[in-house]
Amino acid sequence: MRKLLVLFGILTVVFACGQEKKQINAKIMNIQYPEINANNFEQKLAASVKHYEKEPLYYMRINKSNCVVEVLVNDYPVHKDYELSNYATPLAINRAILKSGEQTLTYRLYPVGNLIKEEYGEGGTVTTLTDNTAIAISIIKMDNNSEKTLEDEEVIIKHISLSDAKGRFIASGKPYYEFTFTFNAQVPYVNEGWSKGQDLSKLDQKLLEAKAVEFYKEYGKIYEMKDADLLAKVSYGLEKRNSIASYKKLYDINGLWKEYLADFDEKNIKVLPIENFRMVSFGDDKVVFLLLNSLSYTYRGGGALRIEYIDKDGDESTLMPGIYLYLPEGKKLEDGLYMIN
Repeated sequence: MRKLLVLFGILTVVFACGQEKKQINAKIMNIQYPEINANNFEQKLAASVKHYEKEPLYYMRINKSNCVVEVLVNDYPVHKDYELSNYATPLAINRAILKSGEQTLTYRLYPVGNLIKEEYGEGGTVTTLTDNTAIAISIIKMDNNSEKTLEDEEVIIKHISLSDAKGRFIASGKPYYEFTFTFNAQVPYVNEGWSKGQDLSKLDQKLLEAKAVEFYKEYGKIYEMKDADLLAKVSYGLEKRNSIASYKKLYDINGLWKEYLADFDEKNIKVLPIENFRMVSFGDDKVVFLLLNSLSYTYRGGGALRIEYIDKDGDESTLMPGIYLYLPEGKKLEDGLYMIN
């Protein structure tokens, strides 16, 4: 039995049996959609999605060798692959396309490290990109409303990494390589996303990091308290953008919310301290993310908030929510950050 108290913007949950008191500070975790809760999340989300005669969906196909890769569309992370193998299916990118027009795609290549040794039991640690490093990326388009399959995809652009006169990768011997190219996308929707966020590079960086850490800590308390209403409020903007861009139907949204709630069913939920991270920016310096400093396959590329639990099979697992924050125009950093829309 628990009692919910709301006082001076502080949500306080008091547990019986002498358990530790948990609090969520509404001033730290700014809420943009206070009207959203666990009961209306699905209906509100479905109502925000419009459907069109043509519903363009954009994907990318990636084929890489002798490297691992991270991909950003419009400076927003859409894919990371730290394995030797390649994905057979195309990867959706509409969530990073806010409106029609020219889009940018940036890929970052890194050495394979110990992957060859781990996979084949031989070889050493590879610390640089090699002569044989290569990547090919195709942007493809499909209509969500058509009866065509991915075999009928329309190729928008193909990109192949550059080589020198002898056929060697141009960044051979280097520990890192980045390249950006553009493509055109036409979509019937317009998402605000982070476009009306402030340039965070111009703000006090120590205060920015402190506010991001505060938000991450408060976000973790959602899982400790299993607060479905607050999870719905802070997740709504992100999922609204994704749902609009993917033309999701109510059935898909119902499944999405079930996945969110399933995390509350896990046992022995424990939120780890926010530590060993570095602050990075995305969205042309309008988005901040706390990146965990780790090269392990389990954690690499993940955020600083880690939630450990025991899954239904009795195995230890870790949830790493992707918490991307921004500061809307007209807001003060001293008053805290917001989840991106």
